[in-house]
Amino acid sequence: MVLRSLTTWVLPLLLLVIVGSLIWVLSRVATNLALPNRVDLNAPDLIANEGTLVRFDEAGLKRSHLVASRVTHVPAEDTMLYESPVLTHTQASKPTVVVIGTRARSIRKASETWFYDATQLRRAPYDNHAELIIDGRDIWIDGHAQIAKSTQFVTAKMGQSHAEAVGFVLNNPLETLELKSKVKMTYVPIPRSAAPRANP
Repeated sequence: MVLRSLTTWVLPLLLLVIVGSLIWVLSRVATNLALPNRVDLNAPDLIANEGTLVRFDEAGLKRSHLVASRVTHVPAEDTMLYESPVLTHTQASKPTVVVIGTRARSIRKASETWFYDATQLRRAPYDNHAELIIDGRDIWIDGHAQIAKSTQFVTAKMGQSHAEAVGFVLNNPLETLELKSKVKMTYVPIPRSAAPRANP
């Protein structure tokens, strides 16, 4: 009699627990199936050979042109990775700057670019100034401000002048080159044209 009354309330309770557990498990499975696959933001979502990236300013004028033998896009920070990159920056009434590298990485729609390994920066001649050639590594380029800089050892040549330093900042709009530390320089001034003589 006791056994019979025990089974009459235990079995329904046990059955209720089993059914509730099955509903919970099916609900979790259905929720997981409905969720989209999680995207790894650090995994490449685009790989292209011989890529070209062109940036324009607000007025529609071309400001930079980057060509690379291989381009990889990573969603995190809208990062682009380049192999054998050549970046050309142009700005009205300012000398053109060309950066030739081995590898590079850019973020924020390629407005900031880091050139790793051996890198050469060339600023075109202008006015009475010869072409400026900087050889170094780990050079950072700010495309908006037209500034290039590095904290590594670099050499700089402009005409017959030559310099070595650890770290530099090149400000293209101001047309200045700042050498940071351990500077060694051989400076050859630009010859001035002879002043015209007054007639007696």
